[in-house]
Amino acid sequence: MPRVAKDKARRTKKKANKIEQENVNTNTKDDKFSFDEEIVIGLKRIDEPKIVDKKIKKSKKKTKVNSKKEKNNNRNKSNAKNNKKIEDDSDIIIKSKYMRGYEEEEEEINHKSTKKSYKKSNNVRKKVKKEPKKLTKQQEISRRKRKKILKVIKILTLFAIIIGGIVYTLLSPIFNIKNIEVYGNSKISSDTIISLSGLNIEQNIFSFWTSDIKDAIKQNAYIDNVEISRKLPDSIEIKVEERTATYMLTLGNAYVYINNQGYILEITSKKLEVPVLIGYNTPAEEIIEGSRLNETDLEKLNDVLKIMEATSSGDNNLSELITQIDISDKNNYILDLSSEKKKIYLGDVSDLSTKVLWINKILKDEEKNEGTIYLNVNLNVEEPYFREKV
Repeated sequence: MPRVAKDKARRTKKKANKIEQENVNTNTKDDKFSFDEEIVIGLKRIDEPKIVDKKIKKSKKKTKVNSKKEKNNNRNKSNAKNNKKIEDDSDIIIKSKYMRGYEEEEEEINHKSTKKSYKKSNNVRKKVKKEPKKLTKQQEISRRKRKKILKVIKILTLFAIIIGGIVYTLLSPIFNIKNIEVYGNSKISSDTIISLSGLNIEQNIFSFWTSDIKDAIKQNAYIDNVEISRKLPDSIEIKVEERTATYMLTLGNAYVYINNQGYILEITSKKLEVPVLIGYNTPAEEIIEGSRLNETDLEKLNDVLKIMEATSSGDNNLSELITQIDISDKNNYILDLSSEKKKIYLGDVSDLSTKVLWINKILKDEEKNEGTIYLNVNLNVEEPYFREKV
């Protein structure tokens, strides 16, 4: 029994010493590695043997008594066991390191595989998003209609915003009228034209239609044509063309001014130094300022214009001598030359150039005599003649 106890104590002591040496060696080789903290899959943890100090002291005392042979035998046995144990422990350490490296590689592989799978899932999602669902014909038609409607709504809203901005800026006080200028008027005053236009100072320059202003100004019979122009930001220009009174009609004790187009310009008691037309056909109730003579009188007025044009040519300006024209008979116009105290029965407007030559000749021949010149004859057969007043 004592021998067995001694062997047992010796074994335990040697095991403790070897384990301490191994721990020292492992700490020097790899400070970071701790066998106690490592978990090896498939291996049981080897607990450190508990060493009691008293037993170690007793075993030391007993080892002194043992013989050299026993020591050698025990040493050989213990060396063999320790070598075996060291090999086993080194195998365990190598296995643990290998297993740890394998686990790290496996973790890396798993991490890479998870990344790849995540990327694949993202790619699959993208592909799923990119690939639209197949629609039926009715769904496709309704989708296109919705797109067109949305496009139209966007365009309309954009136009509404633009138009609203333009209207807001144009109606601002910057564009209020400060000046109104009138050009081309001689008969009608500028104040009269401005009052006819209806324009006012501090009125917005875009708050009216130019066509309305033209019509308002043309209410005056003397105004033939009107041009309205806006001079931004705050000025208006009005250019007018006036009609000129070239003839007069008699209406009771009044005179009616007309122009070459037969427009009735004014009804007044003042007499102008222009020829008076008598024998007109237009009814008195139709003679209104701004209106026009009837068609019959307009045709006769056209003949009068031809007569005045023919008599204005040549050395003697006969048109200035004519004071009155009787247009009652289209085939026989009667000219009154009050300064010469003569009347001319002109006939129609045929051969006016020849008739003017005869008039000039007779006026020279009968310069001091009062009478009538007859040109209402067939000039190819008969000659014109003068009849002195008795």
